[in-house]
Amino acid sequence: MATVIMIASGKGGTGKSTFATFLSTELAQANKRTLLIELDAGLRSIDVIAGIQQEAVYDIADVLMGRCDANKAMSFSPYTENLRIISAPYKSYDTDFSNFKKVIDSLYDDFDYIIVDTAAGLGNAFYATSKVSVIGIIVVTPDIISVRDGRLVSDELYNAGIKDIRLVINKFSQQTFRYSGFNDLDEVIDEVCARLLGVIPMSRQIAVNAINGEQLTVGSQEKQIFTAISQRIRGKDIQIII
Repeated sequence: MATVIMIASGKGGTGKSTFATFLSTELAQANKRTLLIELDAGLRSIDVIAGIQQEAVYDIADVLMGRCDANKAMSFSPYTENLRIISAPYKSYDTDFSNFKKVIDSLYDDFDYIIVDTAAGLGNAFYATSKVSVIGIIVVTPDIISVRDGRLVSDELYNAGIKDIRLVINKFSQQTFRYSGFNDLDEVIDEVCARLLGVIPMSRQIAVNAINGEQLTVGSQEKQIFTAISQRIRGKDIQIII
């Protein structure tokens, strides 16, 4: 059965969707059958980041409302045959998530990993996903507002019964961290109260590749970091290097 992983953040702008896309790609390239579902209605971005902008005809709202089944809403990644993607609606409207668990249940046997990119904050998408996930990954940027909001997310994941809660510190820069309000990264980890999964640097390559729907460059530091995060998700003991 698939392992369901939710990607969450307390506030927008942390790079959550970019992280979810590159992580899903890494898992798929490791020969894991992977499905990426985006739930952020009205702020859809994964179709662009994943390079499927022209292929994404149906979305998760079509599935939840019974207009099509999940398989029909899936787009194929142009970079790996093991990755399927269901985008969020392009326009924002209230989405009924009452059928979300039923949809996930129908897909368990088809995938090794189901990655769900929730909307930022603690809305309906977050709570619907928390009911079906076994791992919660919180994406924060190293600033006091994002970290404080990340703690709220961490507490809600714990209250939902998710015991495996991980932390990704994104857009990290040694030069600017001194102005973050924290003395070191251990303070960030302690404040969010989650196990550190990885630290991703502020990176022009990540930003440009996300905008252009391209893969990370093989051999680059960014590619190595996402590969290591994927390996940790799969249970390998890989040292975190900052």
